[in-house]
Amino acid sequence: MRTGRFYPPRRFLSLCNATFRLGDRLVLCKTSWTFQQGEHWAVLGPNGGGKSLFGDALRGALPLVQGELLYHFRPPPGRTAEQSLGHVSFEERRLNLHETVVQSRWNSLEQDSAVPVREFLSYETVMEINPYEVTPDAARARHGFARRLARVSKLLELDPFYKRALLSLSNGERQRVQLARALCQPLRLLILDEPFAGLDTRNRVHFRRILERLMAGGLPVLVITTRIQDLPRHITHALWLEDCRVLAAGRLADTEISARINATLRSAKSRWFSPPAATKPAETNSARLELDGDHGRPLVELRNITVRYGVTVILHNLNWRVRAGESWALLGPNGSGKTTLLSLIQGDHPQAYGNEVRVFGKRRGPGESIWQLKQRIGSVSPELHVHFDSSATCFDVVASGFRDTIGLFQPVTPSQRATVLCWLRRFDLAPFADTELFALSTGQQRMTLLARALVKHPPLLLLDEPCQGLDAPHRELFIRTVNDLVQSGLTTVIYVTHRTEEIPPAIQRVLRLRKTRALKSS
Repeated sequence: MRTGRFYPPRRFLSLCNATFRLGDRLVLCKTSWTFQQGEHWAVLGPNGGGKSLFGDALRGALPLVQGELLYHFRPPPGRTAEQSLGHVSFEERRLNLHETVVQSRWNSLEQDSAVPVREFLSYETVMEINPYEVTPDAARARHGFARRLARVSKLLELDPFYKRALLSLSNGERQRVQLARALCQPLRLLILDEPFAGLDTRNRVHFRRILERLMAGGLPVLVITTRIQDLPRHITHALWLEDCRVLAAGRLADTEISARINATLRSAKSRWFSPPAATKPAETNSARLELDGDHGRPLVELRNITVRYGVTVILHNLNWRVRAGESWALLGPNGSGKTTLLSLIQGDHPQAYGNEVRVFGKRRGPGESIWQLKQRIGSVSPELHVHFDSSATCFDVVASGFRDTIGLFQPVTPSQRATVLCWLRRFDLAPFADTELFALSTGQQRMTLLARALVKHPPLLLLDEPCQGLDAPHRELFIRTVNDLVQSGLTTVIYVTHRTEEIPPAIQRVLRLRKTRALKSS
């Protein structure tokens, strides 16, 4: 009787007693790990565990000081092994999309200098090719790129974006474009860091299906996430990191991996809040909004607000009033105008001055001091950290919240110092007070910015996707903190999220925005 031969799994990528350097410290010390062909991995663990560093190490972004990092595959023609590893980090857009600040997102939309999506996804931009350089294989390379771009455009439904400026897209829409840019390259591995951050429910489902199609098609995928519930079903293995050390690695069904995952899910479930019940939920794009309740003085009044870029209408004839003591959840799909609405309130959007926007009883207009307004508003958004200098420490960032400056330019008083340290302790950041902001993990950076928003106890708090990048314990810590503030009646909160289970239960009012629409050209 003939017996079949046994073929052992072929290695795809491996670490052998590898140690890497991050600044002046060693990380992932003496790590050994093997990625076999046919596998798809998830990198899991708490904030500060080293998940993003692990992805950076694999793609050669960290210096290897000991051991080996081995690529057991043949890279595409003309590319190195490191160049054939696609990396998409949705949280750190400041490095991966465009070196702009939030103001330029609004101010450059109608200028010729605004980068259109079509240019951002062009062959020269994606492949970093000099348009005047001629090589023997240039025609073949362009043809291959065109095929990939056509396939990716259909997969990600990009056609509506091509004529728009990159910076006019919502956070979720830009994430889709960024993934497209990675997939337009000839890849051997796709590394995704928090791929579902900022996506609405529909787009999360769509993205998960896309990833599953890519995996089923043979592209190895490594997903870095704090949200175990979001893992695509084709993930076969998981690696658990804490304190930059691999504590467990193996199949998802392995006892140790399963125990850590189940413990995390049980912990989150036992403390998870139910979504608020909206009384008379308000709808946008209508002439009037019926507001629930009539107590407290108006903090925010928007009357017949319309925001548009060319033929694209973001907000249309919107009326909304927020009174002191009321707190609202601001919901809606990607591209519906949630971030735009918050920017109108803060005075960051130039179209605020062509609309009737009143904040603390004063209309936005010429001669008004934005800084006086902002001193009474605390805010957090996925883009806020683009402003901060790389040398700003965790303490400095939180202390800058007293004057709402981008950096600490004046010494703090003893009382302010005590308040900063109190917030750092509350958010588990006290050991990192003297650490540079960008030396922290993504989740720790977000907690630092949350502390900055809360340090001055503002009467109005604007939170745009505040829980992005946070692990379950820190999400719960922040939700409880906001819930306490709302219940105190001293702070009015406008809370933007795509995950209703993250809305603090004390927030009982809901404003739902509709999807962006385009007007017909005359």
